[in-house]
Amino acid sequence: MKLPKSCISCNSFDVQGYKEDKHCPYIEQYTGRPKTRTQFGKCTVHNKLVFCTEICNRHAYDDYIEVFEVANRPEALEPHQTKMFEVS
Repeated sequence: MKLPKSCISCNSFDVQGYKEDKHCPYIEQYTGRPKTRTQFGKCTVHNKLVFCTEICNRHAYDDYIEVFEVANRPEALEPHQTKMFEVS
């Protein structure tokens, strides 16, 4: 399975539904018009609601998923900060 390296492919993402999104990257398959809603859910790492197209440095995915890099969205669904520094 091939998915973008964003919340949609992360093990910490629990889908809850769809929300209106002015930055929705998806296009209607038959009409070619931009969609207006993006899937969202709960991030269990940050304990926040996130769009499936958000990116953070805590992304973790299963071995059977092949991920590809994508650009991050300009705005998060809810503001949150990721860990800036990892302690070894």
